[in-house]
Amino acid sequence: MAWINRQSRIATLTMVATMLAFCVTPVAAAATGEEIALMNRADRQKILVEGAKKEGKISWYTTLIVDQVVRPVKEAFEKEYPFIQMEYFRGNSERIVQKMLAEYQAKRYDVDVIDGTVSPTMVRRAGLLQRFYSPMLAEYPADLKDPQGFWGTTNLYFFATGYNTRMVKAAEVPKSYEDLLNPRWKGQMMWSTSRGSGAPIFVGTILNSMGMEAGKAYLQKLKAQNIAKSTASNRQVLDLTIAGEYPLALQMFNHHAFISKSAGAPVDWQPLEPVTATIHTVALAKNSPHPHAAMLLLDFVMSEKGQKVYQQANYLPSHPKIPAKQTDLKPGARFKRAYYINPDAQYDKGNDWVDYFNSVFLK
Repeated sequence: MAWINRQSRIATLTMVATMLAFCVTPVAAAATGEEIALMNRADRQKILVEGAKKEGKISWYTTLIVDQVVRPVKEAFEKEYPFIQMEYFRGNSERIVQKMLAEYQAKRYDVDVIDGTVSPTMVRRAGLLQRFYSPMLAEYPADLKDPQGFWGTTNLYFFATGYNTRMVKAAEVPKSYEDLLNPRWKGQMMWSTSRGSGAPIFVGTILNSMGMEAGKAYLQKLKAQNIAKSTASNRQVLDLTIAGEYPLALQMFNHHAFISKSAGAPVDWQPLEPVTATIHTVALAKNSPHPHAAMLLLDFVMSEKGQKVYQQANYLPSHPKIPAKQTDLKPGARFKRAYYINPDAQYDKGNDWVDYFNSVFLK
C-alpha cells in the first residue's frame, strides 16, 4: 500500500509538473516595429488592420497645407479605416524636424509618419527613420522612391515661369532659359530667395543640367538681367506678379499659377525645359508608437485611391497612373523633360546652391 501511495504521489507530481510546464510555455513575442514596417507576406493587410484596431490612432507631422490637402486626406483615411483617429501637426521642414528631435531626446515617441521635401532626409541623418516596405511602391519609378526603403513620394512640384497675362502675351513669354537673357526682360523679372523653392533651386538645376562650366557662364549672364529678389515665398512672389509688380516671376510652382488662373486671375505659366522638379517624400518614424496604423497610412497615401485625394486637392499626384487634375501640369503634353532633384541631393547641395546664389546675385 505504501508503494502504491508513493507511485501515486510521483504520478501526481509528474502530472502537475507537466501542467505547469504547459502553462508557462512562452507565447510568440509581439512583432517589433521594424518587423511590422518590413512585413511582406500574404496576410500583411489583415495583420496591419488587426494591429491598427488595437492602436486606434496615428500621428502625422506634415508640411502640407492643412485646409487644402491634409484634412481631405484625414477624412478619406478615417473613412477607409474608421477605427483609426488621425492627429496631425503642421509646420515647415525645420519646425517639424526640431519638434521630432526634441521629443526623441526626451524619450517621447509621439510621431508615426513625417513628410516634406527634405525633412525625412534630415531625420534619417539623425538615425530616426525606419525602413519600410509598401506594395504600393512597386508601381513607382526609381526617381520617386528611396532605394534603401526610407521614403516614398506623395506629390510632385514642377517649377515654371509665371507671367501676368495683361502685361505679356503668350507668344512673347520666354520659352527657354536662353530667352531669359533677352534685353527686353532686364529689370522685368522677380524671384524668391527661398532655399527650397526659389532661386537657389534654379541655380541647382542650371549647374546640373548644363554642367558646372556652362552653367556658371549662363548664371553670370543672367545676373546682368537685374532680377528683383524677395524673401517672400514663391506663392507670394506670384501674387505680386498677378498684381502687376513685375510681368514675369521665375521659379514658380506651375499648379499655383493654374489655381490662380482658374479663379480668374490674369496669370499663366510657361515651362522652361528641363523643368525643375522636387518631390514630396513621406517616411516612417523610428519607434513609431502606432506602427500598424502608420503602415496603413503610408500604403493609403501612395495608393491610387489616396493619390486621387491629392489630385482633387489640386496637388500633383506622384503615382504614375494618376494624372493631375489639370493634366498638363505633369510631364506629357505641355512639357516632357523634368530634372528631378533628389531630396538627398537637395539637402546635401542646398547650401552650395545658396552660397553660389548669394555670391553671384546678391553682390
